[in-house]
Amino acid sequence: MRQASWEEVFRAREASQQTPPRKKRPAWQRTSFISWEELVTFAIVLIAFITVVESINGADWVPEMPSLYPVAFLGLIVGLVLARSSIPGPFAHLLALGIGAVGVAIESTAKLPGPLQDRVSELGTRLNLWTDALLSGGISNDNLPFVVLVVSASFLMAYISAWGIFRWYNAWVGLIPSGLALLTNISYLPGQKSVPLLIYLFCAILLVARVNLLRSARKWRREGTRYPDFISLHVLNVTVWVGLGLLALAWVLPVGHGSGLLYSAWTKVTSPVAGPVGGLGRVFSAIDSKKGGTVHRFGATLPLQGEISLGGGEVMVVTSTETGFLRAQVYDQYIGTGWKVGPASQITTGSWPASKALIGADEAAKQQRRPVSLQVTASRDANVIVAAGTPLQVSIDSRVVSGADQTDVTSLRPTGTIHEGDQYRVDSAMSSASQQALRKASSVYPSSLAPYLQLPGNLPQNIGRKAREVTRDADNNYDKAAAIEQFLRTFAVDTKINPAPPNRDSVDYFLNSLGRGYFDYHASAMVVMLRTLGIPSRLSVGYVLRVQDRLPDSNIYVVTDANSFAWPEVYFPGLGWVEFNPTPSEPRITRADVDVTGAINPLEQFFEDQGTPLGPGGESQSADAALAQLELKEDNHLVSRIIFSIILVVLAVTAIGFGAFQYSWQRGLSGVGYPVQVWEKTLRLARWAKIRPQPQETPRELVDRLKVELPEVKDLDYLGEQFIRARYGQKELTPDEKERLQAVWGQTRRNLLQRILRWK
Repeated sequence: MRQASWEEVFRAREASQQTPPRKKRPAWQRTSFISWEELVTFAIVLIAFITVVESINGADWVPEMPSLYPVAFLGLIVGLVLARSSIPGPFAHLLALGIGAVGVAIESTAKLPGPLQDRVSELGTRLNLWTDALLSGGISNDNLPFVVLVVSASFLMAYISAWGIFRWYNAWVGLIPSGLALLTNISYLPGQKSVPLLIYLFCAILLVARVNLLRSARKWRREGTRYPDFISLHVLNVTVWVGLGLLALAWVLPVGHGSGLLYSAWTKVTSPVAGPVGGLGRVFSAIDSKKGGTVHRFGATLPLQGEISLGGGEVMVVTSTETGFLRAQVYDQYIGTGWKVGPASQITTGSWPASKALIGADEAAKQQRRPVSLQVTASRDANVIVAAGTPLQVSIDSRVVSGADQTDVTSLRPTGTIHEGDQYRVDSAMSSASQQALRKASSVYPSSLAPYLQLPGNLPQNIGRKAREVTRDADNNYDKAAAIEQFLRTFAVDTKINPAPPNRDSVDYFLNSLGRGYFDYHASAMVVMLRTLGIPSRLSVGYVLRVQDRLPDSNIYVVTDANSFAWPEVYFPGLGWVEFNPTPSEPRITRADVDVTGAINPLEQFFEDQGTPLGPGGESQSADAALAQLELKEDNHLVSRIIFSIILVVLAVTAIGFGAFQYSWQRGLSGVGYPVQVWEKTLRLARWAKIRPQPQETPRELVDRLKVELPEVKDLDYLGEQFIRARYGQKELTPDEKERLQAVWGQTRRNLLQRILRWK
């Protein structure tokens, strides 16, 4: 037997101390685009997004909403493919945005008729109209912009989730935006347990654990550290059981319909920011919350929307001696898609003391009005005081909204929010003018009533023709108003209608296409038709007290959202504003045929020792902006929260993308000199432009190659020399040298970016 030499012994010892070679991966793994572990991860991501998409699809926010599955799958696939590719991040995102824009345009118009080219053209036209309404302070009932927002957000969430998981190995990047979207959606669906949320939470738990493991495995592979081949399956097994335990805990948390821990948390998060975007409700007025509830918000605008639901809860309890209308707000400016508080309307800058009367007894008596008192107990928070007819005085300090004439009180606003259980008293004056007195009223109106004759310049002429046709046999303004009122009462009441198509006048749509509608449309049509005849009129909104709302053997009425109503008011010189009712779901207003002579004016005692009435000269400001701000105090502002959530998702995706780009761009450059930073950034841009530095190249050799590739850049040698001086010679730049280097870097950067964008 041969004895081993010392050289062989040492060689064997060195071999035993070396790290064992890593096992060679099978050929199918080396050539496959995605590993089986990543396929498992992708399957979890897919299930999570299916729950989000299914929840939003099930909400059926608007009739035009298409299925979100195609665009969500597109976002996931694009994110996965680009994350696994070698394309630099910024340019991958630009490519993804281009693909997404095409997908969003196709999917958003899926329910529009006609070929794709016509649908995309219609999409552009309707977005232009919506943008014009947004910028000009108008109102939009078009659902298509909301569809575009939701479809775009779905693509972005899917894309950034796939990118974050498969390029950055960061699960939170995808989970936070999509989780916010899911929570926003279920918070406004009818209550019950939210199965999609529970499934999403379960997938989120699995993803966080799994992506952390994949990140560690990537690090272990780089360091040559061995680990079990199926460690991910073992971790997945443990995570499943932990997730099931947390799922059982989440099941006991009710969400949706305004209750539950998650809903409360979501409301608190959105409340500080929902206010500033609350005004967007005027351009998203047709969104259906699936909850019923508030139809009128008594703000600066009143959209003529489509389908409404009157299934909301109790608003207030009212003690009154008679039934009738409870006015909350008056609108005077018609804009085709709805109503606005016009620029002539004013609101007092300070509170109006409760001890003072709003108008005098003499004026109310001249207008043949009778006193009506209301005692109101709020059943929920409110930002408006209701009154029966013309308000005379109120028991709490208020801000007074009026028309161009300050004695014309159109709304009362509390100085602070009226909370549940708060009480107030309002004394008002209702018109008792007879038909005889109304027929005798003059048809000459003061100039201050000009805002109540306003009509948009593009109002269809057939509305005026119809008004003249209906009133052809009337010889006075009262009979004209009564004729139009009777005509409109032949239009059926229907709360499940579609809003007017884009660029179509809502009243014209109601009169000549729908032939049915609800109180907002009946009242608006009467006001617009009267204005075409030169009769001042306006739209009032609020609630109606019905006999069936009265508690037995009492004068107490329970008012709910189902009592929401709108009606026109017509001006008669000497008699003031008089209510009419063209909506057939409620009875017409009864009036005496002739004047009752010798009656004692009941208002005389009513005003005894009531102080000084409001007169000209009270400090005031334009009411439209003030009312828009008052509207934002409402707690349950659906549109503002939805739009805020969508904006937050988009901002989150944008911030994450920008932050990631900044991190990758500045990574490793802190603490080094400016020439070294410029050199490293040049190398990064050169790689993206497919001018890859070779390992064996010296800085000067690389500069020589860059000079060939970028002949337009002058002084490239200076860039390389300054890097060598700073990196190896530790030389500091003088101000002149830095200025020269900045100029070279600017040229280099610009040319490399141009080369990248041309993708040469």
